Order: sequence, then C-alpha cells, then structure tokens
Amino acid sequence: MNKRRKVQMKFLNDESAFSSNLDSIFFLILISISAVILMPALMAEEQYKSAGYVSTQDINTHILSSLLSSRADEFEYMFEPSEIAGYNLTLPEGSMSNNAEKTLYGREQKHRTFADIIAEDLVLGITLEKNGSNVYLNPMARVHSVSTEEAIESYLDAMIGKRYQYRFEAHWKLVSGYHLGSEIEIGDTPPVNSFKQSAKLSLPPGYSPSREEFFKSMNNSVLLAAITSPDTQKELNDGYNKSIDTASRGAAEAITTIIFPAEYLQTLNTTDMSLKSEQLSLISSPDSINSCNPEILIALHNTKYIANDVFGLETIVPLDSESVSLDLIDTIEDNMIDTNKDEISAYLKEDMSGEIDQTVLNIMNATDNKTRISLHEEQMESIYRRVNQGGADIILFLWQ
Repeated sequence: MNKRRKVQMKFLNDESAFSSNLDSIFFLILISISAVILMPALMAEEQYKSAGYVSTQDINTHILSSLLSSRADEFEYMFEPSEIAGYNLTLPEGSMSNNAEKTLYGREQKHRTFADIIAEDLVLGITLEKNGSNVYLNPMARVHSVSTEEAIESYLDAMIGKRYQYRFEAHWKLVSGYHLGSEIEIGDTPPVNSFKQSAKLSLPPGYSPSREEFFKSMNNSVLLAAITSPDTQKELNDGYNKSIDTASRGAAEAITTIIFPAEYLQTLNTTDMSLKSEQLSLISSPDSINSCNPEILIALHNTKYIANDVFGLETIVPLDSESVSLDLIDTIEDNMIDTNKDEISAYLKEDMSGEIDQTVLNIMNATDNKTRISLHEEQMESIYRRVNQGGADIILFLWQ
C-alpha cells in the first residue's frame, strides 16, 4: 500500500509535461499572430499578380490595335528585280537621274496605316514551297518585306520600350494548308506563358465565286437526288469532288490575279511614246532612244520567271520584244489558272477525303432529309472555308 502511494506521488510531482504543453500553446499563438500580420500582405501579392495579368492583357490589346490603326509618316521601299544586271539596263553617266535605280524602282508612301502596309506586304510577298524552300512568286517584292519589318519593329520598340519582350506575326494562306502563302515574323519565339492577342486583317484580293454561287455547285436538290440514286455513295462523292473543283478554280483565279497582272501587261502596248522617251532618258543616253522600253523589258523577264521558273509552264517569252503579245498574256494567264486549279484541287481532295467519306456515311445512315441537309451544308461550309478564310491572321505576343 505504501509502495503504490509513493509511485502516485512521484507521478504528480513530475511537472515536465506541463512545460511542454505551454511551449506548444505559445508556439501556436505566435503562428496565429504571424498569420494575422502576414495574411493581408499575401492576399495583396495575389491581387498584384492578378492586376498585373489583366494589365498586360490590356496593354497587349492596346498595342496591337494601335499598331494596325496608326499611320507611318513615311514608308520607303525598293520594288525592283532581284538581279538588275540580268536585265541589260544601262546606267550611263549622262543620265538625267543621279540615282537611276532608285528613280525607277524606289517607292515612297506617306501617311498609310500599318494595316495597309502589312496587307500590301502579304500580297506582294507570296511564296510557293518548292523543293524544300520558299520561292517568291513576285521577284521584285523581296526588298518590300525588309522595309515592312523595319517599320513594324521601329514602332513596337517605341511603344513597348524595354518593359516587355514581343513577337509579331502575320500569316496569310490563300488555301488553308496549301504550300502557297505569305508571312511576317518579328522577334524571338514566345514562351508558353506569354500573352497573346490576335486580329483578322482583310486583304484586297477577292475570291470568286461567292458563297451562294459555290453552294449551287451541289445544292440540296442534287443531294436529295443522290440519296435516291442506285449508287448513292458514288453520287455524293462525285458531287463533293465537283464542289472542290469549283472552289479550287476560284482560288486559282485569285492567285493568278495577284501574281500575274494581265491588265497591266496589256496596257504596256499602248504606252505613250513621250512617256517611253522620258523613261529611257532616266537610264540611257539620247543616242539609244530606240532601245527597248525598260518597263516592257522588265515585264517580259518577270513574266518568264513566273510562268516558267515558278510554275514550269515552258512558255516561250521573247525577251527582246518591244511589245507584250496579247495572245501570250491570255495563254499564260489561262495556263496558270488551270495549273493552280489542278494542284489545289488534287491537294484538297486528298486532304479532305477522310472527312468527306465520313460525311457521306453519315448522310447515308441518316433517317430523315432534315438531318441529311444539315450534314451536307456543314460539309460544304468546310470546303468553302479552306479556300476563303476571310483574310490574314495577325498575332502579337508579350512577355517579361
């Protein structure tokens, strides 16, 4: 009995447990006080991050909008052949111009918006992917892209300063996925967490036929007739292939209009002799006044380059002619349209074959005409979007 009482008394006299509990309670109190003190700061930091995120987005939107709507006071560029020496143009000492090259090929545009300059550059700078490299369809437009990039970079540097890093991109594909188009890229590759703002820029080249005319190439009546035909699958596939041919021809005509200015070439034959003399005086002496008109000479070289070097038409172009044959212009124009149409059509038929096969299968399995027409119209819209995307994509990335 006495032994048990001694053990109990020893236990009650041990106060180390009370000390540990007090330390723990005091530590928890300190944590609570720290949390009360630090919580506003932590919450403010998140608010600052959120505000910074929104602010950067707003800045990105403002800069892109400002760029497209602002005007360049002076925009100069050279619109010249890549190798003037091959055109046999002389630059004599007695020329009326001290800088004949700049007089002939220099261009200066004042107070044009950057949207106009970018659109012009995308149209002039169309390239065709050939043998693993991009070939300019307009050999005289290469210097234009350099001037465009310098003007855009100068504006963005002035607007952004060193606060952010940026990348500007402009992409235009006349046919989605096809190896013909143009682009502008300025700045380093943006990181994954960069801020992105995009816009759509309309371009002057018009696409023909219109959406309504395109839908007539396979309207609902043709669709319903195919449903009741003995070979529905073949009739539907033939109908969509015909629509692709229609769309491809419209795209080919738009491309040819851009890269082969037939109307301009036709006007060269009616150039006034006084104008011809004035042009010749800029690059040659009066003794050579009977030389070939330099404008016609350049046009012939460019025509040969586009027709034969780019598209391989193997057309005979008389480079020593003093006029541009109207028959030759018509022949090259028709051949370029046919060549582009065939290549675009072949590409789209192969690229869209899986999508069209699935649409045909869904139409055949549908149980009512309303569903069939809906599936058909969706497929026709898909084909039309491939050749008419409504303009160029403009993108601006910002990051710190």
